[in-house]
Amino acid sequence: MSTPEEMIENLTAQVNELQALQSVYPTELAVTDHGVLADINEYIECSDRESPRWLEYAIAVPLNGECIELLVSLPTNYPKEQPEVYARGSCLDRTQQCLLNKDLSVVVKAQEANEPCIYTLISWLQDNVETYLKASVCNQAIKRSDANTSGTEDRTAVVFSRYWIYSHHIYSKIKRRDVANLAKESSITGFCLAGKPGIICMEGTLEDCDYCWQKIKAMNWHKILIKLMEKEEDCSNVDNMRKFTEFQEVSFPTTERHNDMGQFLKYLTDHDCQHVFKELFGIEGKFSKLPD
Repeated sequence: MSTPEEMIENLTAQVNELQALQSVYPTELAVTDHGVLADINEYIECSDRESPRWLEYAIAVPLNGECIELLVSLPTNYPKEQPEVYARGSCLDRTQQCLLNKDLSVVVKAQEANEPCIYTLISWLQDNVETYLKASVCNQAIKRSDANTSGTEDRTAVVFSRYWIYSHHIYSKIKRRDVANLAKESSITGFCLAGKPGIICMEGTLEDCDYCWQKIKAMNWHKILIKLMEKEEDCSNVDNMRKFTEFQEVSFPTTERHNDMGQFLKYLTDHDCQHVFKELFGIEGKFSKLPD
């Protein structure tokens, strides 16, 4: 646990780094929530208040006519703690984007503690992203060639799956937005339980769920893992297997940013998924019924 003095030092470093980046990328950098930035500045002036939320911003890094967006989420104790970053771009295919973020996470872990490193990460992207861009172009060319050669694609049996993913917490607005967008783009239904603990349920074809999981896993988390994977082989109708009609964010907050597990269990029960509670938390779930 950091002292107020240490937090002020860390937050001051975050603000200074942000200002330096804004001078280099005045139009490319966008702060996710300016209210958070205001809270940070107020805390620096007077620490007798609640610690601010994480500072988050996105930088559109121009690269040889293309653009890679670097999403940044800074823990309150950054740069003492590592930042959470994620790179994405429409010029990258699924595989190369996952590989890029896997390699980027290695670079993050190699950074020296107590030293701001976002500009270093941007420089690494600029120096190395060309490899992933070329591989994406090559992969797309191979797919087009295979499609033209075969004429028709072989149909494989569809496997329905439902992923139950546990995270220590899901606070980041950027991550929550990206998870929701990713799910909708991939025809995934389910939910994201924001707060602490954080739970993501994804249901759809096995291919789509695995793709989303690989991208989510690459986002740099305090802790994230698949607790349960449900599968139905040779599924003739994926939609008939779904427990949820869409993908949505839910939360059942208490006064301390933790989720009310009783309300979460009720939500699972309403969707005929109460059996998962024990798989997620290792205990049988119980909730009290409200009086009529």
